[in-house]
Amino acid sequence: MSDSDFSMDNAQQEIVRTDDSKQLPSQFFKKSHDLIFSQTSLSPREHDLMALLLSRLHEEHWETFINGSLPKSPAYDFNSDVLCEWLGVKKADLFNTLSETAERLSERKIGIREDGKKSFTFIPLFKRLEYANATLTMTPNDELMIQYLGVSQGHAQVDHRVFRKLRREHSKRLYPLLCRFKNKGTKLHPQSISDLHGFFGLLNEKGELIKKSYVNNKVFIERCIKLPIEEISKVDSSIDFVIGSGGTVGYEPIKKGRKIDKIEFLFNWNSVFEKPVRSDEKDLSEELSYEDAVRSYWDIELERALPTPDEFNNVKKRLGELAMDDQIAINERFMTKFKGALAILGEGAV
Repeated sequence: MSDSDFSMDNAQQEIVRTDDSKQLPSQFFKKSHDLIFSQTSLSPREHDLMALLLSRLHEEHWETFINGSLPKSPAYDFNSDVLCEWLGVKKADLFNTLSETAERLSERKIGIREDGKKSFTFIPLFKRLEYANATLTMTPNDELMIQYLGVSQGHAQVDHRVFRKLRREHSKRLYPLLCRFKNKGTKLHPQSISDLHGFFGLLNEKGELIKKSYVNNKVFIERCIKLPIEEISKVDSSIDFVIGSGGTVGYEPIKKGRKIDKIEFLFNWNSVFEKPVRSDEKDLSEELSYEDAVRSYWDIELERALPTPDEFNNVKKRLGELAMDDQIAINERFMTKFKGALAILGEGAV
């Protein structure tokens, strides 16, 4: 993290600037468990702006606010080049793309679910959204600091390259939920229809369905479950959706009597321990870059592919550089996975 990433606004607020897309993680953003399971309704474009913020957000940025050194929580600046690349729009169309989206997003609230209780607390996502001088400034609501930073119950590693390709609102909502359960030993339990109504943002603050058509489970499952699963399966080849007993793909309706009471999602993530070594990579380690090391890191961390011997050496050589990346954790857990994958490959190969 360079000093130029930060600035102070009259010693009142820390400003985290993003002037180049290289300041964003190359592949993944983190979304906290609390945000994933919150009650939220966002348009696809609003989801994309939230993902941009989460890609840049880091606990380090909040230290001055947490320790009381500065009275205001941090704000995040994104210039027009970064915004155009992230949103996939031309500069001539950027203002029109942002104006309505940012206005709606500034008014959005999320419902925070209390464990073990049938209740939500609704809190605005942002304190301020502003676009001026070709820069979008996003100031998250500090009342949601714990939810934004994910310091309580963990988080999902969401591939933003996949996420940004998704076009359906409910696909963008469902995909991070599935990403939360990538690791072995974690399981997404069947979700009640009423909880899923809240999850997909179909309820108002009184807990009533906003659109009466969703009372019909057939309509709800088609729009919020079936179509999103179909889209996700087309965009991300690393997730396999399993066929249910009734022929449904990626989910299983669970009935209570004659009525559908819950939905169980049926999916598997490809694992490093099931995939062969890639054979299409170049063998010369000097040709491998830092970006290659980042990719190999995530291959190991997410157990999705086994790097080649040269890729292992590239990661090993760049551990110091990787440790400086906000989105990467070179910790005991990762090193255990690193050694485990190395043992499969054969230590003599590295």
